[in-house]
Order: sequence, then structure tokens, then C-alpha cells
Amino acid sequence: MRKHSVKKIVSYQNSGMTATILLFFSIIFLLLSFVWEVEHITREQCYSDLSASTREAMQDLEANFRNDRMNLRILASVVAEQNSLTSLDVSNYLNVYDVNSLISNIGILTPENTCIQLKGKEISADNAMDYQREVLLGEHISGLQPALTTSGSMVIRSFMPIRKNGKTIGLLYAEMSPSNIARAWSPTIYNGNCTFCIIDRTSSEFIVNNWNKEIHRLDDLNLESLQESLKDGKSAFRQIETEQNGTVYLSYMPMDLENWEIMVCLPREEVFAPVQALKLSITWFSIGIMILLIIYLGFMVAMNKRSVAGAKKQANIDVLTGLQNRNCYEAYCDQLKTTEHLVCVYLDANGLHEINNTKGHLAGDKMLRFIADTLKIRFGEDTVYRIGGDEFIAFVQNQTDEQMQAVLEKVRIEIERNHYHVSAGYCIGESEMTLKEMISTAETRMYEEKRKYYEKLGRPVRNQNQKEGVKS
Repeated sequence: MRKHSVKKIVSYQNSGMTATILLFFSIIFLLLSFVWEVEHITREQCYSDLSASTREAMQDLEANFRNDRMNLRILASVVAEQNSLTSLDVSNYLNVYDVNSLISNIGILTPENTCIQLKGKEISADNAMDYQREVLLGEHISGLQPALTTSGSMVIRSFMPIRKNGKTIGLLYAEMSPSNIARAWSPTIYNGNCTFCIIDRTSSEFIVNNWNKEIHRLDDLNLESLQESLKDGKSAFRQIETEQNGTVYLSYMPMDLENWEIMVCLPREEVFAPVQALKLSITWFSIGIMILLIIYLGFMVAMNKRSVAGAKKQANIDVLTGLQNRNCYEAYCDQLKTTEHLVCVYLDANGLHEINNTKGHLAGDKMLRFIADTLKIRFGEDTVYRIGGDEFIAFVQNQTDEQMQAVLEKVRIEIERNHYHVSAGYCIGESEMTLKEMISTAETRMYEEKRKYYEKLGRPVRNQNQKEGVKS
């Protein structure tokens, strides 16, 4: 009995030791697997961050170009109002233009292929530009072109047509040298420890290059697959080996400017800096790694929730005015149970079409934003919707006729103070009234007020019959 008991005890001990050893190696295996998986996930996140950072850098650069293009567009419209491109007023306008660290020169290219520069100086553009070719391209940014005054130098030109009475009478242009672009704008991603290039896919030229001065064209890369990927306008990243900088990662994607591609260049240690720090922490502090993992997962969950909330907001908010859009309006109508104690206010901006035609769409957008801000203040941001180009609807609760008339009078006064006008109609809901009837009544009253407004001006109501009906 005792012998059997000893054997049983030894067997239990051996089994326990075996189980302990198996558990030990299982923990080691699981820990190593965990370390490898976390490192793998973090590497993938680094790739994703590299792509996102490249997009951020691209958007910053595009914003700079668009701002300068908007200034050129305004200046072109002012020049078009003058009697002659060579007048003193035009020269003064060119002189006061903001020639900054990005733009080195500004001028006008005439149909005679002559350039009118600052202080009214005129020189031939035959060796640098071709008016007939540039005018066919309309508003655009060129590739590399010869500079007018500096022999052997190349510049980029942003062209803006000067149109008068429906005809192009000249091309306003701003010159930017690649070196100025590289100096004036550098990516802030990765703490600025990166370089960038802009490539013209049409000509295969490197328009801007502060990465490798020995590379001027795609053919100089000596990487056929990378050349084809860049020419095809794809978004991707590549790892290449260089003699000077070792392993370099290239992240590239097409820009929303001409036929250009941006390429951000980073040394390997910058791309995977988070991986190295995380790997060191995991190696020496496994408990800390578990905490970091939980924090990381919580961060990802929070970011996902934030992304979902942002997507919902984007789907339900009008970008121009910040008001709730038609999607949100229709959802509100679908869930509404009763119209009792509810007031529907239907408003329409008067003269939007005329402002767009005479002053431009920027002026029309400014008008809509001002009206929207006024409605937010008077009715509350959560109750106002932009349901069409110049149409707004607001729903308020428990208001009398006197209160509504007083509120609408304040709205009209505030809007007219800025030389804008709106027509408004409202309907107070009743227990037996449907939402469709209430909205229709408010809309009809709005159009009646709009008709009186235009009769007072001696003009017919524009496109009243073409307005779309609102959702019941």
C-alpha cells in the first residue's frame, strides 16, 4: 500500500512538474507570439501612419497653391475691368500683389506673346511661354518652364485667364521657382525629419526635389516598377536602398493639382521609431506591455468611435453653412409623431442667383453663411435645416402668431442690415394637421411673401415652379 502510495505521489509530482514546465514554455511561447503580433500590428500601423502623413502633407501643399490661385483669380477679375492691360492702374495692381516666399514674380502674358511685368516692363516670352498653348489650357499650373530673366533657370507658372466680355484678353501668371517652394514649404510630419518631391506625371520631371538632387526624371530612379507606379498615379509606399542614407521609405500619392504626384521620403528609423520603442518595452517590461496594449486598444476604440461620430456628422451637416442638411431634415420628418404645438418656418434667400451672377459664387456663399448664422441664433442650431440651394426650414415648439411674427421681423432686420433679404412663411401645427400640410402651408406663405418682394422690385419670382417639394 505504501509502495503504491509513494508511486502515486511521485507520479503526481512528475505530472505537476511536467505541467509546470509545459505551462512555463506555453507562457514563453504565448509571450513571444504576443510580442511578434504586437510588433507586426505596430508595423502595419506605421505604414498606415506613413500614408496618412503623406496625405496630410499633400493637403497642406495643395492648400497653399489654392490660396495663391484664389488671389490670382481675384486680381484677374480686377485687371479685366481696366481699359488696357498696359494701363498705369494695371501696373499698380501688379505691384501691390503679395509676392511672397513662394511666389517670386507676377506678370501678364498677352496674345502677342509679350509679358507685362512689374512696373509695366514688357519683354518677349518667345523663349519661355507660348500664349496660344497656354490659353487653351485655361486656368492651370504649368510644369517646369524657362525663366524669363535668369538664363538656365526653370520656374513653375500658375496661369489665370483674364476674361472680358466673355473673351480671354490675356493670362495673368505667378512664377514660383522649385527652390522657393522647397524652402517656403516643408512637411511638418515626423517632426520635419523628412523630405519631399513633386513629380509631373505628364513629363516625368521632378518639379520640386529636396530629397536627391541627382534625380531629375523618373527614369533616373532605375526602378522600373516604381516608375510605372508613379506614372499610373497610384498611392503606395516603397522601400529602397541608397548608398548615402541606407534604407529609405518612399510614400507617394496623386495630388489634386494638375497631373502631379507627391512623394515623401523618410529614413527607415523615422518610419519605425514607434516599433523600436515598443519592442524594447515589451522585452524588459512584459507587465508594462500589457498595460500599454490595453491603452492602445482603448485608444483605437476611442478613435473608431470618434471616426463614426465624425462620419455621422459629415453625413448630416451642410458643409457650407454648418446647418443640418436635407438628410437630417428627412430623418426628423420620418420620426415626428405629431404636429401639435409645432411651428414650421420656411425661408428662402432672395437674390442668390443674381449675386452669384454679378459678384461670384464666393459672395453667394457668404450670403448663405450669414443667413444660416442668423437663423442659428434666432431658432437654435438643432432646429434649422438647409434643404436646398437657398431654402431653409426651422421647426420650433410652442410659439404663438405674435411671437413668430416678432422673431421673423428680427430675422429680417438683421439680414437686411447686411443688404440681404429673405422671404419667410410659417405655419403653426394643429392636432389634425399632417406634417406635409403644415410644410406646404408654410412654403405657400413664403412664396406669397417672395412674390410681394419681387413685385415691389418690378421683377417676377424666379423659378418658383422649379422648386422641388419637401419631404413630408
